Amino acid sequence: MTQDIRAGNRGRPRVFDEAEFLNGAIALFSASGFSGVGISELTKATGLTVGSVYKAYQDKEGVFVKALEHYIALREAHIATIFEQAENARARIEGLLRLYVDLSKGRDGRLGCLIVAGIADIDQVGQAADILRAQISSRQTMLSRLIEEGQRDGSIAAKGDACAIATVLLALLQGMRVVGKAGEFTEDGEIFVARALRILD
Repeated sequence: MTQDIRAGNRGRPRVFDEAEFLNGAIALFSASGFSGVGISELTKATGLTVGSVYKAYQDKEGVFVKALEHYIALREAHIATIFEQAENARARIEGLLRLYVDLSKGRDGRLGCLIVAGIADIDQVGQAADILRAQISSRQTMLSRLIEEGQRDGSIAAKGDACAIATVLLALLQGMRVVGKAGEFTEDGEIFVARALRILD
């Protein structure tokens, strides 16, 4: 994914790898939050000039929106791959838990989650706030549907309200990223996943 930046109608366009730029922006915003990153930090980390950033994205909010959309697309593609390899609904939830365990440990854990970072600054991120809320709602809906599917196929024994169980799982998943950001997620992954899956029993 590349983008052309033209200065008026003259000169050759400057082409840059937008995915590479957005990946750099994701790392910055995840680590420091929306309020902790300025255009100068974005240019230093990515190599683009201030003018190029403004021409491509208008302002910092524009960069954040595009970075957030890119982040969500990458994460959803990863989750889709995990789900394709799972034999039933319970196995899909287990795969999701394992993914979040991996993302919450070590360097990735300390870097943080762009969704969590964005929500912490939700009153400052402009139109990105709607994207953040929609993503949280979408994740809860996905979990609720998985639980309902598991209750039907017999892989999930819990008979409670699927939406309520999904809320508990969502809080657990996002809480893992918060704990990981603090560098405090030190649980054995296998033990943690096994305990978390008891919610479905």
